[in-house]
Amino acid sequence: MRRLLLIIGFLICLEGLRAQSTEDFVMPECQGDFPPVLTEALNTPRSAKIYNPMLVGLLKSGRVLYGTPMNDYVDRIAEKLLQDHPQLQNQIHFYILLSPKVNAYALNNGVILVTTGMLAQVTNEAELAFVMSHEIAHIYLHHALDVEKSDKKADYVTKYLNYHQHSREQELEADRVGLNTFYQPSPYSKDALDGVFDVLKYAYLPFDEIPFQRTEVEEEFYHFPDNFFLNNVSPVTDQTGIIDTLFTHPNVDKRREVVKALSGAYSDEGKVEFFQEKSRFEEVNRMARFACIDLFLQGHQYDEALYNAYVLKSVYPYNPFPEKAYVASLYGIAKHKLKGSFNSIHNSYRDVEGEMQQVSYFLTKPSRNEWSVLALRNAWKAYRENPGEEYYEQVVLDLMKDIFVEEKMQYNDFCDFPEGMLAEDIHLEEPVDTVQYENKYDRLKNNSVALVLPDKKFKTVNYMLVDIHRDSLFFSMMNRAVADATNEQILEAIAKPSSETPHTLLIVTPEVHCYKKNKTERIDAGRRQSEHLLRLMTRTAKRYKVAVEVAGNMPASNRPTTEQYNDLVKWQRWLTDYSNARAMSMIYHTAAELENYTDSVGSHHVCFVAAEHNFDTYNTYSKYIFLLATLSNPTMIPVAIANFCFPIREVRAQFVLADVATGKTQMSKGLSKNEASNRVILDNFVYTQLRSYLAR
Repeated sequence: MRRLLLIIGFLICLEGLRAQSTEDFVMPECQGDFPPVLTEALNTPRSAKIYNPMLVGLLKSGRVLYGTPMNDYVDRIAEKLLQDHPQLQNQIHFYILLSPKVNAYALNNGVILVTTGMLAQVTNEAELAFVMSHEIAHIYLHHALDVEKSDKKADYVTKYLNYHQHSREQELEADRVGLNTFYQPSPYSKDALDGVFDVLKYAYLPFDEIPFQRTEVEEEFYHFPDNFFLNNVSPVTDQTGIIDTLFTHPNVDKRREVVKALSGAYSDEGKVEFFQEKSRFEEVNRMARFACIDLFLQGHQYDEALYNAYVLKSVYPYNPFPEKAYVASLYGIAKHKLKGSFNSIHNSYRDVEGEMQQVSYFLTKPSRNEWSVLALRNAWKAYRENPGEEYYEQVVLDLMKDIFVEEKMQYNDFCDFPEGMLAEDIHLEEPVDTVQYENKYDRLKNNSVALVLPDKKFKTVNYMLVDIHRDSLFFSMMNRAVADATNEQILEAIAKPSSETPHTLLIVTPEVHCYKKNKTERIDAGRRQSEHLLRLMTRTAKRYKVAVEVAGNMPASNRPTTEQYNDLVKWQRWLTDYSNARAMSMIYHTAAELENYTDSVGSHHVCFVAAEHNFDTYNTYSKYIFLLATLSNPTMIPVAIANFCFPIREVRAQFVLADVATGKTQMSKGLSKNEASNRVILDNFVYTQLRSYLAR
C-alpha cells in the first residue's frame, strides 16, 4: 500500500511538472511602477557627470526589464548580500538586461544590470551571488566614477593601455572586496566560487555540449552527402596561458587563483548553494535560456538559436518553445538562402568551437531548395502535432509558396519511394477501376494523382517528402498556397491606386542621430529632431483625415508608465527583427506579440523613419584641390568662402512602410544628400513620402 501511494505521489508530481512545462514561452513583461532611478536616468541632462548614455540607450531600445520573476529572484539574492549594509540598500538597484552575453554591468548611478545570458549559464544561486557581489563592490569602490575621470588629453594608445591596466586592477580589487565584504557574510558557500570562473571562461559556448546527430536532418529514405558533415569538430580551447595585458579583464584563471587564496581561510559550515528553493532557480534559469534563444532569433543569429534549441529540446521535452525555436531557425535560414542574404547572417564555421561547429558547417552545405524543404518538413511535423498553432500554419504556407511558386518545383518532383531505389525494381499492380463515369470530367475529378517513380535526374531534395507529400491535408494546403501566391501576383499586376485613404496610421517615433565633427553623438539634438518629425507626420496625416497611433513611443517628458514601456519593448523587438531581415517578407516570430494591438487600432501597417546627420568635413587633400580650383578661376572665390564658412552636413534617411504581420515592405525610400540646411531637406523628404502614401 505504501509503495502504491509513493507511485501515485510521484505521478502527481510528474504531471504537475509536465503541466508547468507545457506553457509556451513569451518574453516576460515588466510589472509595477516604472522605477524612479530609471526615470531619473532618462531625465538627467547630458552635461551632468552622472549622465549615462549606455543606460539611456538600453532603455529606449527596450532591453531593460523590471518587476519580472527574474528580477524578483535577483532582488532576493541582493537582500542577503546587502543585509549588513543598510546604507547601500537604497543606493543599489538590480535590473535584468535582455542580452545573451554572459555579463553584468555596474553603472555610475547605482544601477547594476545582470544579463539573461548570465542567468542562463550559471549552475546555482551561489555562483550568481558572487557575480552580484563583484558588481556591488564596483559601486562600493566608486569604480564607475573613477573611469570617467581618466585623462582625456592623453594620446589614444596611452589612454587605451592606462584604462585597461586600471580596469584589470579594479577587477581584482572588486573580486577581493566583493568576496570579503558582501559574499562571505552571506549564506552562500565558497565551494561554488570555482564554478563562477568556469561560467566566465566558457561564456561563449552554448548551454551544453551535445553532438549534433545527422538524424536531426536526415530520414531513412533520404541522406545528404557525407561531405555535408564534419568528421571531427574543433575542441574547445583553453586560454589559461594567454597574456592579459591588453584585455579589459584579468585572465579568468588568474582571478580564480586569487579568489581561491582569499577564501581558503573561511569556514563553509552552514553555507549553501541555494538559499531560495532550487525549483525557483531552475524556473529562472529556464526563462533566461528561452529569452536568450528568443534574442538569437530576433537578431537572426540562427546558428546559435538552432543549436541551443536542439540542446533544450531534450532538457524540456514537454515545453513547446524549443521546438518552435528550432522550426523558426530552419525557416529563417531557408528565407535568407532563398533571398541570397545568407552570408550576412552567418560567419565562418572555423570561428566556432565545440559541437556547435557541426551546425555552423552544415548550414553552408544544402542548396536553397534543400533548406526550404528541410524547413518545411519540420514545420509540417510541428503543425500536425499542434494543429491549433497559427505560427506553424503560416510558416508551412509561406514555405510552400517559396518551393512551389518562387522555385517553381512541381508536386511530381517529389518521389514516393526512398532514395536509392530504382524504377525498374518497382513493380506496381495496375489498379482496377470498377466505377462507371458519365464522362471524362467525372473521371478527372475522381482520379487520384499517380505515384512518382525514381528518376536518374532526381537529387536528394526530390526524396525529402516521401512520408508526407501524399497526406491529403498537405496536398490541399499546397494548392491553397499556390492559389494565394498567384492571386497576390495578379492583384499586384492589376492594382491601381486606391481612392480611399487608410482610417488609422501606425507611426513608430522617428529615430534621428546627430553627430558632431568629432563623431560624438548629440543625443539631445537627435531627440528634438525625432519629436519634430513625429509632429510633422501627425499634422500631415490629419490633413488627409487619417488618425494617428504612435506605436512604441517613449513620452516626450521621459516619464513613461509601465504600460508604455512594455509597448516600447514589443515594438523594438519587431523593428530589430525586421531590420535584421533586411526588409524581407517573412513570418516574424515577434509579430504575434503585436497582433492584439494592431487589431485594436484596425491597422497592420506601420510607418517609421530612421535618419542620421553628419558633418561633411573637408580633408586636407580636398582643401588643396579646392584651393587650386579657386586660384585658377577667381570667380570661385565667393563660393569658396561660403563653403569654408558655412558647414556642409550629410543627411541620410530611410522612410519605410511595412505590414507588421508579414513583414512585407509596401514602401521604402532612401535619402542621401549633402546640404547646409539638412533639417529642411529631411522634413521635405519625410513629408513628400508620407503624402504620396496617404494620397493614394
